[in-house]
Amino acid sequence: MRVDSFHPSRLVSPPERRRSIQKKYVRHFPTNGLVADLGCGDGVFLGLLKDSGRRGIGVDHTEKFITQIKEKGLEAVREDVFDFLRKNQSRFEGVFASHIIEHFPAAKGLELVELIYDALRPGGVALLITPAYHDINVSGERFWLDISHVRPYPLILLREVFLHLGMEVVTWGYDSDTKDSSDIRKGRGFVRDLVTKLLFGPYYNVGDAFIVGRRKTLQV
Repeated sequence: MRVDSFHPSRLVSPPERRRSIQKKYVRHFPTNGLVADLGCGDGVFLGLLKDSGRRGIGVDHTEKFITQIKEKGLEAVREDVFDFLRKNQSRFEGVFASHIIEHFPAAKGLELVELIYDALRPGGVALLITPAYHDINVSGERFWLDISHVRPYPLILLREVFLHLGMEVVTWGYDSDTKDSSDIRKGRGFVRDLVTKLLFGPYYNVGDAFIVGRRKTLQV
């Protein structure tokens, strides 16, 4: 195995857990129209969209994932997400981007958000999820265990970018369902974990950051 393909296996949640976590996000998207899932992976969220009667299209650069998704009867394309968004301006009622922005440097990350905005129809919804970097467990160690991570995008920064683009921020916060329960944290010991939580409170093990924004409708 090449080192540049290494990824700690315990950081990858099984599909059942991801389905349980992501199911609540489906309700943010309109029941009509098309929802794009950027960096769709093995298609868990696409399956949830289909189960709810919504139509989704996945975008990923990994051929294996695209093949798996199509075998499930779901729609997906193998393409660079930036190229995909540029070719599909004002097409989508929703864009879902879970754990993708942190893989890009600042200029590309901001471009990604802008392209997501451009890809939305008026009233369309964008939902971004990323590690909560103000969590000391994330910034001190866990964020950098994924060697493909480039830089963090704090939630307050994403909110300001959404507002700068003219989007309505519907809701934002931290997903308690994604709190770290991995062997990495358990290996530190219960007492140490409890003391750390008491000392750092809201800066420890808060779960992933998420933000939901809506492109404002055209004024007549």
